[in-house]
Amino acid sequence: MTGTHDAMSLVGELYAAINRDDLSVASACYADDCRVELSFAVGEPLLIGRAAVRAAMAAEAQAYAGALEGGHRVAVRQIGGIETGWGWVRADFTRALRDRRTGVVRRERAYSFFWIEDGAIRRQRTIVRPETATAPTPAPSPDGRTYPVRPMLGVGGILFNAQGAVLLVLRKHEPLALQWSLPGGLQDAGETLEAGTAREVLKETGLVVEVGPLVEVFDRILLDEAGQVRYHYVLADYLCRPIGGTLCAESDVSACAWVPVDRLAEYTMAEKPRDVIARALTLKESLGW
Repeated sequence: MTGTHDAMSLVGELYAAINRDDLSVASACYADDCRVELSFAVGEPLLIGRAAVRAAMAAEAQAYAGALEGGHRVAVRQIGGIETGWGWVRADFTRALRDRRTGVVRRERAYSFFWIEDGAIRRQRTIVRPETATAPTPAPSPDGRTYPVRPMLGVGGILFNAQGAVLLVLRKHEPLALQWSLPGGLQDAGETLEAGTAREVLKETGLVVEVGPLVEVFDRILLDEAGQVRYHYVLADYLCRPIGGTLCAESDVSACAWVPVDRLAEYTMAEKPRDVIARALTLKESLGW
């Protein structure tokens, strides 16, 4: 696992590997000195170290088969960052295991908290929850951004200058207030993805861009203290190149900056944009932009 690996994507890869019974990939998601509590059907309630986690995974695989469709062990409903998503991630899932000896199926709804650092899981704690009614979700905000009834679609642009630096903007408002990110915003009704990307980049940075190929589409789910979905965006990021305009901080950003890719670690930003920038740089080089 790389040091820039996105926290929420890492948790998704963990569960995908568990469903494939791929112990090598699943255990590689953990740090050497990790602490894992109450997360497996067999073994000790507290596991310390990657070797202990892998042993528990192997013991569970030997004792239980997956009892969900396709032989899967877990069905993940959501993976979200806690508030701004720094380090802590929560995953809600259903788990179904069939005892290989008796045939009895064990079903439970649960959620796990993960602390992720340097691209690896350092802490994990799982809570099995009873089938009881959950607290009502707060009413959506007037603009629909907080506690949304459905995901909101956002578009973003990844721009590099002639020196290979990437353009970042400093956000004024939540959910990324005072953090650096890629320029972009919400798509308007009746607007194509490419048109929305060009409009939002111009709106925030003053630059006119040519919108190129799609780099990545991904979810950003951010939860409140009660585990309710406070923000849910589906984000589509496009490789772009500037063709006009004058760089200046506009709209809901406080600053714009061309940042050398090897200096991104100096800027406060979420992990996912770093991954997207790396993908975009590879794509840019392959296109000869």
